Amino acid sequence: MKEETIRVLQVVTQMNRAGLESRLMDLYRVLDRSKVQFDFYTCRKEPGQFDEEIVSLGGKVYYEDPLSIGQAFGIPGRFARFCGAHPEYRVLHTHLNQWCGLVCEGAKRAGVPVRIAHSRTALAGRSGENLVKDLVKHLFASAPTHRFAVSRKAGEWLFGARACSAGKVEFYPNAIDAQKFAFDPEKRENTRRALGLGEAFTILHVGNLRKVKNHEYLFRIFQVIQNREPDSVLLLAGEGERKEALTAYASELGLSDAIRFLGSRKDIPELLCAADAFVFPSFYEGLPGSVLEAQAASLPCFISDTIAPEVVLSDLAQALSINADPALWAEKVLSSRTHTRGAELALFERSGYDVRALAERLTGFYLAASEAQK
Repeated sequence: MKEETIRVLQVVTQMNRAGLESRLMDLYRVLDRSKVQFDFYTCRKEPGQFDEEIVSLGGKVYYEDPLSIGQAFGIPGRFARFCGAHPEYRVLHTHLNQWCGLVCEGAKRAGVPVRIAHSRTALAGRSGENLVKDLVKHLFASAPTHRFAVSRKAGEWLFGARACSAGKVEFYPNAIDAQKFAFDPEKRENTRRALGLGEAFTILHVGNLRKVKNHEYLFRIFQVIQNREPDSVLLLAGEGERKEALTAYASELGLSDAIRFLGSRKDIPELLCAADAFVFPSFYEGLPGSVLEAQAASLPCFISDTIAPEVVLSDLAQALSINADPALWAEKVLSSRTHTRGAELALFERSGYDVRALAERLTGFYLAASEAQK
């Protein structure tokens, strides 16, 4: 008798080409979908960039209103109603950080037996927004049946250091299809030609245009590099609400002609091959997949020391302080020009960050957890 396929409800904001969403799609593509099928509950009324592919792979996408602080205490009721109307979901896996407890509480009220809260960030700083998130994350903290995190920092932020030390948090890191990002000299040549880069020293940043990515600091680093290497170029792959402000800041620094806003891109592997260095000075991150991708492409990476240390897989990645003079970063980036690109696939096989190994592990969890509830 054929085993029933388990349908897992993944709860996200919107399935666009961003870090979490790209990592979920990497998993979904290699998953044995005869055993486990993903469906997606999105907190947006508009379709996401991955939605057509999700449907082509057999998944469903639900569109609902955004979550907000003003309606926080209505969130459990909202998810209780949804899960009650969809009893086929016996596993709910939410990736909404501070909202996880509220989402899982709703699923609990509807009788969903497996409720996973997955922490994917590690907020830092004392902004008003972050303080509110710190308060919200404690609401219904006992509602999840399982607690996942992409890194120790991410686990401690959402669940607390004591829970991590006590073994109450399982670590399911971001993982990538390393083979897809492997360095290819032909891709490099073709992409550089298409972008008109010539012999320019090329720096790449992949990430949404949001405050957390610390673009102003990145621009100041690049300004020093530009002074040393006038033909250098900074490529920004990503989109977001700060594009207008960042465009103005690039102009203020006299860098408008050297900084290229590429928008959301499907060709990240090609861009990584074309680049000479990857610079990523975020204020905070959980475990950024883009840094893993850059290392898979054998690209020298310069990242902030506030990021989870688990993302540093080799000496390809150097962690630096965002409180340092941007000239220090610039000097490190420029010193990487002698790096010889090669294959890094074995590195990912050893480290556990290969998506196929993670898909197998996660499938085993879903199957065992579902069986335990029968």
